[in-house]
Amino acid sequence: MAENKNLSGLTDEQAKEFHEHWKHGTWSWVMIASVVHVVTWVYQPWF
Repeated sequence: MAENKNLSGLTDEQAKEFHEHWKHGTWSWVMIASVVHVVTWVYQPWF
């Protein structure tokens, strides 16, 4: 039987898995950027 696919071409399970990876990547990027901003502010507070 054919699997039901969404407009993206992914099944619901694939879409959920992709979303989890996307959330993890976004959260990691935000945390790294936050740390870099804090370190920059501590090192050069006038920057």
